[in-house]
Amino acid sequence: MKIVLGITGSIAAYKALDLTRLLVKNGHEVKIIMTSAALNFVTPLSGQTLSKNEIYIDQFALTRGIKHLALAEWGDLLVIAPATANAIGKTAAGIGDDLLSTILISFPKPILFVPAMDEGMWDNPRVKENVRTLMADRCHFLSPISGPLASGKIGKGRFPPAEIIYRKIRAVHESRSSLDGYKFLITGGRTEADLDPVRVLSNRSSGRMALELLSAALCRGADARGVFGEVGVAIPEGLPFDRVRTNKEMLDILKHDIDRTDCLIMAAAVNDYEPETPAPIKSHLPKFKLVLKKSADILKALSSRKGKKIFVGFSLEDRNGLDRARAKMKDKGVDLIVFNSPLTLGGDISDAQVLERPGRIHKFEASDKWTMANRILDICRSRLTGKDPEPKKKRIR
Repeated sequence: MKIVLGITGSIAAYKALDLTRLLVKNGHEVKIIMTSAALNFVTPLSGQTLSKNEIYIDQFALTRGIKHLALAEWGDLLVIAPATANAIGKTAAGIGDDLLSTILISFPKPILFVPAMDEGMWDNPRVKENVRTLMADRCHFLSPISGPLASGKIGKGRFPPAEIIYRKIRAVHESRSSLDGYKFLITGGRTEADLDPVRVLSNRSSGRMALELLSAALCRGADARGVFGEVGVAIPEGLPFDRVRTNKEMLDILKHDIDRTDCLIMAAAVNDYEPETPAPIKSHLPKFKLVLKKSADILKALSSRKGKKIFVGFSLEDRNGLDRARAKMKDKGVDLIVFNSPLTLGGDISDAQVLERPGRIHKFEASDKWTMANRILDICRSRLTGKDPEPKKKRIR
């Protein structure tokens, strides 16, 4: 991707440098425009060092070419991060009085705003109206997150983490279909079963796929929330999720929230087995005898409240993956089963396939987990909307 990054006069401007570093690290080209107000918070030298490109500030600097036209032709995407209320308002009004505002009203390709401001400004009716105006003009927005603000208050207005902005940029560039209006519950990570007051029985799931599913759903406009057990990945600040440890804790939250959900994606690796009788004290014996029993099935426990909701299960199999996925689909009454091999545990690549009721199989080439997460969400969206994303696929008989 070729990204034109506009940095405006927000105190969060320094965080745009982290975004620049992440974009360049992932092989994308970045050209930065700074407003005169942004120069109070970051220096052109910092942006030039990280982007490895000239920094653009002055609309009328004596260099070759008309800058706003040249940059518009060069870039695939225009990202304003951070975006102030002033930048949003000028764009909505069609005002072009500096280099950034001029390119904003002349850029013919996708534009993404990442606002950062005090909660009172973000909640201002005029700012909200300007945002609606720009969204109606097909501009994209990544809403600020809640947390400590520069004013010392706690509220919504905080600049999102670079990792989430990068995923939003990918979603916009890849023209991912909107999930606005739909509510998703996504479980992830691994649960634990107590062996004694200290030791636990668990598995090696990292939670990486669930993190990508939650991030992708949010970046595509869904009202999404995670329910995560223990994970082996860092969860970016601002993602909405509940933390649990055991199967029971996960089931309790799902029971509470399931009636307000359109789609449940059970990507968590919950304990299949648990001790029949956990030891009351920590054992120091040379041998430890363990008797296990089958754990309660979370999807089965929720089946009576499924209704028209979409339920998605996961199946990690080292053999007979398709046969076992079919058996699980019948047993659990889910709409989709995502099945893959143990080789994907903790890695960046997924080789998953998706079995869709009543018997359609979606075969995909191995890809990064962001891409696989979006493939799964595309199939969920097709069931929610009744629109087939892959009309040429054949059904297995």
